[in-house]
Amino acid sequence: MTDNLPRTLQKGRIFKQKLAEGRAVSGAWSTLGSPEVACLMARAGLDYLLVDLEHGRGGIDGLAAQVQALAGFDTAVMVRLPDHDTGSVKRCLDAGANCLLVPQVDNAEMAARVLEAALFPGAGRRGVAVGAIQAADWGYAADSYYTHANDALTVLMQIESPEAVANLDAILALSRLDGLFVGPNDLSATMGLFRQFEAPAFREAFDKVFDSTLAAGKVFGALPAPGLALEALVQRGAQVVPGGSDQTMLRGGAQTLVAGLKAAGGAA
Repeated sequence: MTDNLPRTLQKGRIFKQKLAEGRAVSGAWSTLGSPEVACLMARAGLDYLLVDLEHGRGGIDGLAAQVQALAGFDTAVMVRLPDHDTGSVKRCLDAGANCLLVPQVDNAEMAARVLEAALFPGAGRRGVAVGAIQAADWGYAADSYYTHANDALTVLMQIESPEAVANLDAILALSRLDGLFVGPNDLSATMGLFRQFEAPAFREAFDKVFDSTLAAGKVFGALPAPGLALEALVQRGAQVVPGGSDQTMLRGGAQTLVAGLKAAGGAA
């Protein structure tokens, strides 16, 4: 039944449709785990908020609080997983994640295992607790959630190593994979070229992932970096390019305030 579609799946469908239309979606990182800050960011009109459970704070409880806080916004909740553990995948989806960003994917086997954990039987082996989870409106929309969850979910894999680049074709061949995302810091580091974003070997690897992903008809995303500006990435066809984070926005605002007071002759 679609007339009882839970809010989680409504938002997931909206986000997935934007990507299917080829739109570049606006988003930013949530690293502090604050539902209040998440609301402030979503209110600006972001298409998605990227909750970072790999390096950020808050954990599953923080994620659940942010999902609840954003229920009134169309802003999708994308979650960077802390690891590839089946339990982590399950808990993030049960909490209401609309999109998974999977770090450190080196080969198709790793990607396939995460996909299997993320999808209900018929397409995967995700555990079923729809009568008791936040994503299914605490059981009020259990049947609807189970029926439509697979189709409303977006899954992106991060390419962050030479091994992953070498296995690119096999990863892209996974039919249920929606797209790839490059983390320039990790990819350059694992290549022995940390933050050397203009190095020919790094650019060759980055371009290979970018071009191959688009050629496969899948979504490409990346973190902006020197020489890889947000605007240039989007103009080239990238759709998921998070433009900053709660930390950078707060830090930048504080620095601007202090600098303004100093320039005005204040005590700061």
